[in-house]
Amino acid sequence: MNRYTHSFLISSFLYSILFFGLMYMMSKAPKAFSERVIKIAMVVPQEESIQQQAVNEPVKEKVEEQKEDKPVQKVEKTKPIQTNSKAIIKQPDISKQAEQHDVKKQQVAQKTYVSSQVEKNEFISEIKSEIRRNKYYPEAARRRGQEGTVAISFHVNTDGSASNVICNGEHSVLNGAAKDAVNKAFPVKITQNIASALPMDLSLVLDFKLD
Repeated sequence: MNRYTHSFLISSFLYSILFFGLMYMMSKAPKAFSERVIKIAMVVPQEESIQQQAVNEPVKEKVEEQKEDKPVQKVEKTKPIQTNSKAIIKQPDISKQAEQHDVKKQQVAQKTYVSSQVEKNEFISEIKSEIRRNKYYPEAARRRGQEGTVAISFHVNTDGSASNVICNGEHSVLNGAAKDAVNKAFPVKITQNIASALPMDLSLVLDFKLD
């Protein structure tokens, strides 16, 4: 074996060792590289999250401080004013009822007044009719041929009696007959409506004529 052959073998052996060494290193390198990348990826987000927390925490503290500094103002809700629509609707009804009540009272009072006036007129008419029924012609006046009219005035008392009977005529005999006619007509019955009108003064005229 010559010198060249010996150097070739040695160089081939060295190159094969280098080649296998590189192949071995290349087979191990991807695993280490991937593990390093994973470790870096895990470390970096944690650092970023820590930095974000550090940034966010002061902001929260500031917000909380602002909330604590500002007093909470309670907003009072004003209740809407409720108008009593029923009362407003009923007021005209009440006024109408009051007006109707007043009208009815006036009507009742008017009816009472009218009825009392009617009863009073009937009372006076009955007294005068009763006095005329009790009138008689005295015999002495007949014999003497005395005729004439007698004006009578008298006072009706609250107890239904008559007083202050005054007869004004030309002949005294006829005046006496007229006074007797008035006295025979009393006492009279007094009703409640008539009692409020008493005492009263009445007058009438009696005619005395021979047939």
